[in-house]
Amino acid sequence: MIRLGRILSFLKTTNFCRDKFGWIHKWYHPLPNPPSLWKIPAVRSYSTMGDSSIDLTAAEIFEILTGFQRSQILFAASELGVFDALAGDGEQKKTATQLATELSTDVDAMERLLNSCVSLHLLSKSLDPDKKGQYSNTEASSKYLTAGSKSSMRGYIHFAKLYNYPLMGNLDHAVREGKNQHVRTFGATSSELYENFYADEDGVMTVVNGMQGLAPLASKAVVTAFDLSTFKTACDFGGGSGALAYEMSRTYPSISIKVLELPPVVKVSNHFKPDDAGKLNVEFLAGDFFVDELPEADLYVFSMIFHNWQDDKIIRLLQKVHSTLKPGGAILIAECIYNDDKTGPVDPAQRCMLMLAVTDGKERSGIIRQVEEGLLAVRMEYMDICPHIILGRI
Repeated sequence: MIRLGRILSFLKTTNFCRDKFGWIHKWYHPLPNPPSLWKIPAVRSYSTMGDSSIDLTAAEIFEILTGFQRSQILFAASELGVFDALAGDGEQKKTATQLATELSTDVDAMERLLNSCVSLHLLSKSLDPDKKGQYSNTEASSKYLTAGSKSSMRGYIHFAKLYNYPLMGNLDHAVREGKNQHVRTFGATSSELYENFYADEDGVMTVVNGMQGLAPLASKAVVTAFDLSTFKTACDFGGGSGALAYEMSRTYPSISIKVLELPPVVKVSNHFKPDDAGKLNVEFLAGDFFVDELPEADLYVFSMIFHNWQDDKIIRLLQKVHSTLKPGGAILIAECIYNDDKTGPVDPAQRCMLMLAVTDGKERSGIIRQVEEGLLAVRMEYMDICPHIILGRI
């Protein structure tokens, strides 16, 4: 298997892009330490992760060992509706008894869950005059964990619990076999599983909510990493809910944007229209970018797409892109990319193992090493929860 960087190097030697890629914006910024979204005190900071000269303590190994418990606490609180029950106009404070009654749970178990959420900075706790604990959302949980928030991560959390977490439970088998674990985990291939998801609207909504992941949060950073104002038309491939396309239209009102997605996803696209959709220049098209002809556009956008597929499929897709783009056209790629020795940053290193258990793809590295003779011009920034971004022009 060859790396994405080697794919692009290979393409340089073929008719695909011989002497045709003139990449604009030649900047490279070293990756700073990714910040912690929740600011949870860590035993070891990100700045030391991946440093082979550092030996972990027993406490730090225990921290890694028990990390799944934090995920399950978040999953449980979200699935039970804790954060939504505390949402509303003004600051909502409720006791464990009130929440247990409202959400039909055991009182003692609910109190333990709420206190665990407080320890993870997902909730706040105060005492009423009778010394009873009252719980409320933090600013972060109100913004990211409630269903009514435009920045909500609830769909991704639900999908991770339903789909990613069980698959990662068979990671040891994935390493032994070198393939995803759908059959072992769910008794069906990934194709069969998604056919089942796409059989009804509820299933499609679950997938789209999950697949868009952190798109509403990262989209602004992706579309503003470069000045895209010179392009007149754009196509976002596999754009899911359209979050990135809508953000691009807000940022560049003169660009006409199409979102190419599978037919079942297009059918539910109206559910994800933002309030200002009528003012935005975004259109959804049904199709499969591996099979169908690509829509004509000045700018092709692939955000968190390539890591789902093996290298041979990416080569064929990039060849197809190049043959369709006209002179002056460009491709915008957003992916999580390893450093050169593939030991970090932590996010792509961990995500690569998720890709092994879940897909046929992987995270990749080596792109910086391929910056030569103007083939690639790379601007890479680690932006909170934003992937690395590459823009190339024919």
